[in-house]
Amino acid sequence: MFQLRTYLFCALILCSTNLLAGKQGLPEWEAGISTVVSKNGNKPFWLVSNRQGRYMPAGNATAIDLSFHSVKKGDRVFDYEYGVEAFGRLDSENSLWVHQLYGGLTFYGLINIKAGRWEEIIASKEPGISTGSVIWSGNARPVPKVQIGTPGYVEVPYTRGLVEIKGLISHGWLDDNRFASDVWLHHKNAFVRIGGSFPVNVYYGLNHYAQWGGSSPRHEEPYPAGLDAFLRIFFIESANPDHPGSPQTWINHKLGNHIGSRSHGVDIETGGYTAGVFLQDIMEDGSGWRRQNFPDGLWGIWLRSKEGGRFVQAVTYEYLQTTNQSGPYHDIDGEIVGGNDNYFNHAIYQSGWSYHMHTIGTPFISSPVYNDPEFHRFVNNRVRAHHIGFKGHIIPGVTYRNLMSYSRNYGTHNEPFENKKDQISMMLEVATQVGLLGLNVALAMSVDYGDMYGNNLGVMLRLSRKGIFD
Repeated sequence: MFQLRTYLFCALILCSTNLLAGKQGLPEWEAGISTVVSKNGNKPFWLVSNRQGRYMPAGNATAIDLSFHSVKKGDRVFDYEYGVEAFGRLDSENSLWVHQLYGGLTFYGLINIKAGRWEEIIASKEPGISTGSVIWSGNARPVPKVQIGTPGYVEVPYTRGLVEIKGLISHGWLDDNRFASDVWLHHKNAFVRIGGSFPVNVYYGLNHYAQWGGSSPRHEEPYPAGLDAFLRIFFIESANPDHPGSPQTWINHKLGNHIGSRSHGVDIETGGYTAGVFLQDIMEDGSGWRRQNFPDGLWGIWLRSKEGGRFVQAVTYEYLQTTNQSGPYHDIDGEIVGGNDNYFNHAIYQSGWSYHMHTIGTPFISSPVYNDPEFHRFVNNRVRAHHIGFKGHIIPGVTYRNLMSYSRNYGTHNEPFENKKDQISMMLEVATQVGLLGLNVALAMSVDYGDMYGNNLGVMLRLSRKGIFD
């Protein structure tokens, strides 16, 4: 019912934006066809990961997509956005779904209201060559939700642009086939950036997600929902002991499944380049908030040239560590020490931090579809990974991006791998436009070598064309 209301609200926004826009509201369109072929029937890691949940690891596949999106008009008092995308995949499943469907309104460049499904990556500076945010990377399909917040950073009055803030709050629905059904998703964030027009800007932000509501085959009563439960989720409080749907562990600890990340960063702007360093930590409970799991998180550095057409237009290096988890034990002799955070897993919401069996966060915490599709568990969440990404122009009109990753995988604290599993994954993608019709061609070649995902070789070819209705 709530999901239906979301789509109705989205449809209302779509209709209102088109009516207000008139002839100027005609969208940009794109149509494409993609084919993935792998040598041994398993797609390489980077032909599956961070592709918004479009592909499954096993088997070859052919996919078609058709999308319509509003064209950005720039700053104005009242603005709108909308889009729809259909995606079909021909493989062992032969599936077709509405991948994106959203509408949004922005008032005075300060407030944005948005509803539906849309692709997003949280807190990532170079999403095309990055591993993505540690807790929301673009690895899974878009989640349906309604959201209100700022359209980006906005200036704090009377600071002359030196201080900027942004934030949002949203309510979503995890509507896939999960162990616990009808689960809701709460999300809020707040960021502050200091520096303005100075060459050095410092920022800090907090993302908080929580899974709540729904019901489970192992629990007689539906889990707490309603206003009281929402306020407890919002302020990260314990469950109401008088509610018949409250498990004892939620009464003793916190209602729902909470996951968060703090973003710390410095951005630097010079004459010809922009650059930055950052850390995104990870929190599953109070021990993470107290940084008992240090140095777990995503550490990175990036550099981007302001001049177009460079052979190396942008580069990033990232180091991911999730092995500490505040220690191997949550309690010792009955005393709570706060360890064994067991990232992305949850005892009650057993599908954990996944959507359609893909990890919502960093893809290096292996998606359940790889290891445990029946129960949707994460059997590998203790990882150390190094990643380098490049992008640029080979010659005028021909672009490339190159991803190179090495990971060492340990399993979980509860069930460690007998032997650590090393993995190397690489991808090179080249893209250009050919012909008078403006056909876009992208060819990606990818290879895996190691014990975690095996030895795989694959190629992805995509042909697409896009334009704007006159």
